[in-house]
Amino acid sequence: MKRTLEKSVMSAVLATWNPARHHENAGAVAVRITFPADAFPQAPAWSPGDRFEACRAGQAWIRRTPEATTMVVAGAQLPLRVAGVPGGPEVWTVNGPPGAERPAFLWEQPARVTELRREPGTRVDREPLAGHPAAAAAAFWEAFAEQWGFRPERKADGRWSLLLPCLPARPDGPNERELVDAAAVVVREFGGKAAVRPYDEAGDPLAVWRILESAAVRLYTEP
Repeated sequence: MKRTLEKSVMSAVLATWNPARHHENAGAVAVRITFPADAFPQAPAWSPGDRFEACRAGQAWIRRTPEATTMVVAGAQLPLRVAGVPGGPEVWTVNGPPGAERPAFLWEQPARVTELRREPGTRVDREPLAGHPAAAAAAFWEAFAEQWGFRPERKADGRWSLLLPCLPARPDGPNERELVDAAAVVVREFGGKAAVRPYDEAGDPLAVWRILESAAVRLYTEP
Protein backbone atom coordinates (compact mmCIF):
# COMPACT_ATOMS: atom_id res chain seq x y z
CA MET A 1 0.00 0.00 0.00
CA LYS A 2 2.73 2.47 0.98
CA ARG A 3 4.78 1.98 -2.18
CA THR A 4 1.71 2.46 -4.41
CA LEU A 5 0.66 5.56 -2.47
CA GLU A 6 4.16 7.00 -2.67
CA LYS A 7 4.20 6.68 -6.46
CA SER A 8 0.79 8.36 -6.74
CA VAL A 9 1.78 11.21 -4.42
CA MET A 10 5.08 11.85 -6.19
CA SER A 11 3.34 11.88 -9.57
CA ALA A 12 0.77 14.41 -8.31
CA VAL A 13 3.48 16.61 -6.78
CA LEU A 14 5.48 16.70 -10.02
CA ALA A 15 2.34 17.56 -12.00
CA THR A 16 1.93 20.86 -10.12
CA TRP A 17 5.57 21.59 -9.32
CA ASN A 18 5.81 24.99 -10.97
CA PRO A 19 6.66 27.68 -8.38
CA ALA A 20 6.39 30.44 -10.98
CA ARG A 21 2.75 29.53 -11.58
CA HIS A 22 1.59 28.00 -8.29
CA HIS A 23 3.86 29.94 -5.91
CA GLU A 24 3.69 28.54 -2.36
CA ASN A 25 1.17 25.90 -3.44
CA ALA A 26 3.58 24.40 -5.97
CA GLY A 27 3.54 20.63 -5.60
CA ALA A 28 0.69 20.72 -3.10
CA VAL A 29 -1.38 17.56 -2.96
CA ALA A 30 -3.60 15.77 -0.45
CA VAL A 31 -4.39 12.22 0.58
CA ARG A 32 -7.94 11.33 1.57
CA ILE A 33 -8.23 8.34 3.92
CA THR A 34 -11.68 6.76 4.07
CA PHE A 35 -12.14 4.62 7.17
CA PRO A 36 -14.27 1.51 7.65
CA ALA A 37 -17.54 2.06 9.51
CA ASP A 38 -16.20 0.43 12.70
CA ALA A 39 -12.89 2.30 12.82
CA PHE A 40 -13.76 4.23 15.99
CA PRO A 41 -16.14 2.01 18.00
CA GLN A 42 -15.65 3.88 21.29
CA ALA A 43 -16.49 7.31 19.89
CA PRO A 44 -19.55 9.05 21.42
CA ALA A 45 -22.34 9.34 18.88
CA TRP A 46 -23.49 12.88 19.73
CA SER A 47 -24.27 15.23 16.83
CA PRO A 48 -25.95 18.66 16.71
CA GLY A 49 -28.71 17.20 14.53
CA ASP A 50 -29.56 15.63 11.19
CA ARG A 51 -27.38 16.21 8.12
CA PHE A 52 -24.51 17.79 10.04
CA GLU A 53 -21.01 17.10 8.74
CA ALA A 54 -18.30 16.75 11.41
CA CYS A 55 -15.36 18.91 10.27
CA ARG A 56 -13.29 17.92 13.34
CA ALA A 57 -14.65 15.05 15.39
CA GLY A 58 -16.12 16.17 18.70
CA GLN A 59 -15.31 19.81 18.01
CA ALA A 60 -16.82 21.32 14.85
CA TRP A 61 -19.84 20.61 12.67
CA ILE A 62 -21.49 22.31 9.69
CA ARG A 63 -24.82 21.96 7.89
CA ARG A 64 -25.91 23.81 4.78
CA THR A 65 -29.58 24.02 3.83
CA PRO A 66 -31.56 26.30 1.49
CA GLU A 67 -32.53 28.31 4.57
CA ALA A 68 -29.23 28.74 6.43
CA THR A 69 -25.65 27.70 7.02
CA THR A 70 -25.27 26.40 10.57
CA MET A 71 -21.94 25.89 12.33
CA VAL A 72 -21.55 24.34 15.78
CA VAL A 73 -18.26 24.47 17.69
CA ALA A 74 -17.61 22.84 21.08
CA GLY A 75 -14.87 24.46 23.12
CA ALA A 76 -15.09 28.01 21.74
CA GLN A 77 -13.95 30.68 24.14
CA LEU A 78 -13.68 34.44 23.88
CA PRO A 79 -10.16 35.74 24.57
CA LEU A 80 -11.52 38.20 27.15
CA ARG A 81 -14.32 37.56 29.59
CA VAL A 82 -17.46 39.51 28.71
CA ALA A 83 -19.44 41.06 31.53
CA GLY A 84 -22.39 38.90 32.51
CA VAL A 85 -21.17 35.82 30.61
CA PRO A 86 -19.61 32.91 32.55
CA GLY A 87 -16.01 32.10 31.68
CA GLY A 88 -14.81 28.77 30.36
CA PRO A 89 -15.30 26.81 27.13
CA GLU A 90 -18.65 27.12 25.39
CA VAL A 91 -20.70 25.55 22.62
CA TRP A 92 -21.32 28.11 19.89
CA THR A 93 -24.09 27.70 17.33
CA VAL A 94 -23.71 30.17 14.48
CA ASN A 95 -26.50 30.56 11.94
CA GLY A 96 -25.63 32.45 8.79
CA PRO A 97 -27.10 32.97 5.31
CA PRO A 98 -27.47 29.87 3.09
CA GLY A 99 -24.73 30.99 0.72
CA ALA A 100 -22.14 31.58 3.45
CA GLU A 101 -18.65 30.23 2.79
CA ARG A 102 -17.39 27.11 4.53
CA PRO A 103 -14.67 28.63 6.73
CA ALA A 104 -11.43 26.67 6.43
CA PHE A 105 -10.75 27.20 10.12
CA LEU A 106 -13.50 24.69 11.01
CA TRP A 107 -11.07 21.95 9.91
CA GLU A 108 -7.96 23.52 11.46
CA GLN A 109 -8.76 25.91 14.34
CA PRO A 110 -12.48 25.74 15.11
CA ALA A 111 -12.14 28.02 18.14
CA ARG A 112 -11.81 30.87 15.65
CA VAL A 113 -15.59 30.66 15.23
CA THR A 114 -15.68 33.57 17.71
CA GLU A 115 -14.51 35.79 14.84
CA LEU A 116 -17.96 35.40 13.27
CA ARG A 117 -19.84 36.99 16.17
CA ARG A 118 -19.95 40.38 14.44
CA GLU A 119 -20.55 39.15 10.89
CA PRO A 120 -23.63 40.76 9.30
CA GLY A 121 -26.57 38.39 8.95
CA THR A 122 -25.39 35.88 11.56
CA ARG A 123 -26.97 34.84 14.85
CA VAL A 124 -24.89 33.30 17.62
CA ASP A 125 -26.24 31.14 20.45
CA ARG A 126 -23.86 30.30 23.29
CA GLU A 127 -24.05 27.64 26.00
CA PRO A 128 -21.48 26.46 28.57
CA LEU A 129 -19.68 23.31 27.45
CA ALA A 130 -19.79 21.88 30.98
CA GLY A 131 -22.88 19.72 31.27
CA HIS A 132 -23.65 19.97 27.54
CA PRO A 133 -24.20 16.70 25.59
CA ALA A 134 -21.23 17.70 23.40
CA ALA A 135 -18.87 17.61 26.39
CA ALA A 136 -18.38 13.83 26.33
CA ALA A 137 -17.61 13.84 22.61
CA ALA A 138 -15.25 16.79 23.02
CA ALA A 139 -13.36 15.04 25.84
CA PHE A 140 -13.11 11.76 23.94
CA TRP A 141 -11.73 13.32 20.77
CA GLU A 142 -9.38 15.61 22.67
CA ALA A 143 -7.78 12.55 24.26
CA PHE A 144 -7.80 10.74 20.90
CA ALA A 145 -6.03 13.62 19.16
CA GLU A 146 -3.46 13.75 21.96
CA GLN A 147 -2.67 10.06 21.43
CA TRP A 148 -2.90 9.79 17.63
CA GLY A 149 -2.29 13.32 16.33
CA PHE A 150 -5.49 13.81 14.32
CA ARG A 151 -9.26 14.12 14.43
CA PRO A 152 -11.26 12.52 11.62
CA GLU A 153 -14.09 14.17 9.75
CA ARG A 154 -17.53 12.61 9.56
CA LYS A 155 -19.75 13.21 6.56
CA ALA A 156 -23.49 13.68 6.87
CA ASP A 157 -23.98 10.09 5.67
CA GLY A 158 -21.92 8.73 8.58
CA ARG A 159 -18.66 8.00 6.75
CA TRP A 160 -15.42 8.77 8.61
CA SER A 161 -12.50 10.23 6.66
CA LEU A 162 -9.31 12.24 7.04
CA LEU A 163 -7.78 14.70 4.58
CA LEU A 164 -4.01 15.15 4.87
CA PRO A 165 -2.36 17.80 2.65
CA CYS A 166 1.32 18.34 1.96
CA LEU A 167 2.82 21.69 0.97
CA PRO A 168 6.38 20.96 -0.20
CA ALA A 169 7.05 24.52 -1.41
CA ARG A 170 6.33 26.02 2.02
CA PRO A 171 8.90 25.95 4.81
CA ASP A 172 6.07 25.71 7.35
CA GLY A 173 4.31 22.75 5.72
CA PRO A 174 4.97 19.00 5.47
CA ASN A 175 6.61 17.51 2.40
CA GLU A 176 5.46 14.62 0.25
CA ARG A 177 7.45 11.91 2.04
CA GLU A 178 6.12 12.98 5.42
CA LEU A 179 2.62 12.86 3.96
CA VAL A 180 3.09 9.28 2.76
CA ASP A 181 4.55 8.19 6.09
CA ALA A 182 1.69 9.77 8.07
CA ALA A 183 -0.98 8.25 5.83
CA ALA A 184 0.65 4.83 6.14
CA VAL A 185 0.62 5.09 9.95
CA VAL A 186 -3.08 5.97 10.02
CA VAL A 187 -4.12 3.20 7.62
CA ARG A 188 -2.01 0.65 9.50
CA GLU A 189 -3.64 1.53 12.83
CA PHE A 190 -7.25 2.11 11.76
CA GLY A 191 -7.68 0.48 8.36
CA GLY A 192 -9.28 2.20 5.41
CA LYS A 193 -8.22 3.24 1.94
CA ALA A 194 -5.93 6.11 0.96
CA ALA A 195 -6.37 7.99 -2.31
CA VAL A 196 -4.58 11.03 -3.74
CA ARG A 197 -6.65 14.16 -4.22
CA PRO A 198 -5.93 17.66 -5.58
CA TYR A 199 -5.15 20.21 -2.89
CA ASP A 200 -7.99 22.71 -2.47
CA GLU A 201 -6.98 24.60 0.70
CA ALA A 202 -8.90 22.11 2.87
CA GLY A 203 -7.48 19.90 5.60
CA ASP A 204 -4.93 20.62 8.30
CA PRO A 205 -1.32 20.31 7.01
CA LEU A 206 0.07 20.29 10.56
CA ALA A 207 -1.83 17.06 11.25
CA VAL A 208 0.84 15.26 9.18
CA TRP A 209 3.54 16.31 11.64
CA ARG A 210 1.35 15.60 14.66
CA ILE A 211 0.64 12.06 13.43
CA LEU A 212 4.35 11.36 12.94
CA GLU A 213 5.26 12.89 16.30
CA SER A 214 2.59 10.84 18.09
CA ALA A 215 3.82 7.66 16.38
CA ALA A 216 7.36 8.36 17.56
CA VAL A 217 6.17 8.94 21.13
CA ARG A 218 4.25 5.65 21.14
CA LEU A 219 7.26 3.82 19.73
CA TYR A 220 9.46 4.91 22.62
CA THR A 221 6.94 4.81 25.46
CA GLU A 222 4.67 1.81 24.86
CA PRO A 223 5.89 -1.60 26.09
